Amino acid sequence: MAGLAVADEDDVPGYSRAKFPQWITQYGTCDDHEVVLQRDVGQDVVQDEQCRAVSGTWCSEYDGLTIDSASRVDIDRVVPLKEAWRSGTSQRPSGMLSPTAPGCWKPSLQSYWCAYSRAWISVKANYRLTANPAEAEALSRMLDT
Repeated sequence: MAGLAVADEDDVPGYSRAKFPQWITQYGTCDDHEVVLQRDVGQDVVQDEQCRAVSGTWCSEYDGLTIDSASRVDIDRVVPLKEAWRSGTSQRPSGMLSPTAPGCWKPSLQSYWCAYSRAWISVKANYRLTANPAEAEALSRMLDT
């Protein structure tokens, strides 16, 4: 928490998800999405010749659910794009950052709160983004879990 700047945040105009590239090709036809589905969150993942996950299971640390269809897995940034925009990304040249965050951002699985808040704080501190006072208080409580 010491490296996180706390400041009020406004809804800064100009946000557009299109300003942030979605999935970057890692190798062959495999982009970030397919790599993360297979490497980070999947179990027994089988990919087709175009690198799409065609079978496997995925367990979400965010809410504890196990999913058996890759199309139902939502992979996003730790800090959602619009939150990053309100927290300081809007003041940077385009192409410098890819994270951001929504209003209902805490994982429903409370056993994951500490790990998630540490990742959130790390992203915001690394990119010198701010946290509003309510967000900082919530992050502090989550760290205590």
